[in-house]
Order: sequence, then C-alpha cells, then structure tokens
Amino acid sequence: MDLKTEGIYGYPAALRGMCALLGAALLFIAACSLHHSLPPPPPPFPARVVTQDGLAFYVRDFRLPGSRQDLQMKQGEAKTWVPISIVGNIHFRGPEQDRHRPAEIMLLSGERLRGEVFVDTLVEGSTDVGYWNIHFSKVDRVDLVGP
Repeated sequence: MDLKTEGIYGYPAALRGMCALLGAALLFIAACSLHHSLPPPPPPFPARVVTQDGLAFYVRDFRLPGSRQDLQMKQGEAKTWVPISIVGNIHFRGPEQDRHRPAEIMLLSGERLRGEVFVDTLVEGSTDVGYWNIHFSKVDRVDLVGP
C-alpha cells in the first residue's frame, strides 16, 4: 500500500497523526494560558502602638526581639505565655511593678484576658522611615488588628 493512497477520508495516516499531535499541543497551550497567577495578597494592617506620651506609631512586623513571639503574662501566681499571633489588642491599665504591668488583652477570638504582662523588654518593627523599637514599659496600647 502506498502512503498517498492509505488513509481514511482521503488523508494519509502520517498527516492525520501530525494534525492530531498539533491539535493536542494547541489544546495544551490554551489550557495552560487559562490559569492566571493570583494577585499578591494585600499588605497586612500595621500595628498601632500608642505610647504613654500619646504618640502613635503604625508599625509593620510588630514583634518581640528573639525567636519566641509570646507575651509572658502573670495571673496571680500562675505564669502563662500568650502567642502574639492570637492577640488582637493590648491595653495597659496601670503602672509598672516588679517588671510587670496590669493589662487587658483582647484575643482574636474575642476572649479577654486580664493579668500582668512582662514589660522589661523591647518591642520592635518597621515604620515608613525604617527600623523602629521602644521599651515595652513605655507603651500604653497596642492594636494588632485593623479597625
């Protein structure tokens, strides 16, 4: 059998195979181009830190120095560590005593914690002008979530 006469519908088998391969390649390219990359996520809301003097700072990447990102809290004689990732707001309610200040912490779940927070440390982050830090005992309020 001759290549020119072999085939269905008058086309040779080799030509039909090439057309099928070309069609599959075009379908593959079209299917891949349908997937658009997702837009980048919006930047996280900066924390609002208000000092005892009444100055407010908008701080991105609010953190405690070191690798452990937990607030040390004392409730009576019990010490607990509250991860910053679950904290919504911190509002200090009194003066510093023995490196702790009475505070009310509002968690992201809506739960309120009352106790004394360890404040003999720095808090840090970045503002629009660069690196920022302040001693935690000078802070009056921290809002870690947006309005």
